[in-house]
Amino acid sequence: MVVTTLSRKGSRAYSSAVPRVIFFLLFLSFEYPRPDATVMTATSDAMLSKRRLRRHLRSHRDALSAAHRADCAKHALLHLIAWQPWTTATLVGSYLPHESEFDPTLLAQEARARGADIVCPRVNDKSITFHHWHPGDDTEETIGGVLQPLSAAPAVDAATIDLFLTPLLGCGRSGMRLGYGGGFYDRLFAQVGGLRLGVGFALQRVNDWESEAHDQRLNGFLSEEGLTLFE
Repeated sequence: MVVTTLSRKGSRAYSSAVPRVIFFLLFLSFEYPRPDATVMTATSDAMLSKRRLRRHLRSHRDALSAAHRADCAKHALLHLIAWQPWTTATLVGSYLPHESEFDPTLLAQEARARGADIVCPRVNDKSITFHHWHPGDDTEETIGGVLQPLSAAPAVDAATIDLFLTPLLGCGRSGMRLGYGGGFYDRLFAQVGGLRLGVGFALQRVNDWESEAHDQRLNGFLSEEGLTLFE
């Protein structure tokens, strides 16, 4: 088992303060909020940078063979099974993998074998809810063809989930998570307190990028090379 702990010191925070500008209309003054051009440019640059990084990481992940991805999952499990928060988690939020994503099936099997319950996300408008799911249960497609449990599957309160196996495209050196752009996990993690474990391949570890105000960080990242924890 390889566990690395990294500090987030030195990560940058960006202000979302909005300046105000005064307009004069019919000799009366009114105040209207207006984004500063510098703030708008910085936000646009951050979005463009993340878009490029997503394309880059997806391309490299897609290039991995199915056999290699399966082998990575086996090695990742070996790094996880002795981690105390994993061994004591009784409700684990997992996901149904899409295309070249890291497949958490082996991790979910191990958790079930020791008595933990597994739940998977379902898209509901701009949020996600978690539902009990077992191999063989029916699924349906959501955004981008991603599979999800049926709405009839028993739901759980996401606030009661002990640990989230979190899909991603990239993980920064300080625990920044690069998702797919929908903001579902950012909104979720802003409201719940379970441990956030990003799962993926070693090639998905990259240097930090310019964050946005809504970005939520991970507590750890698991790959075939080991388990990295962020302080």
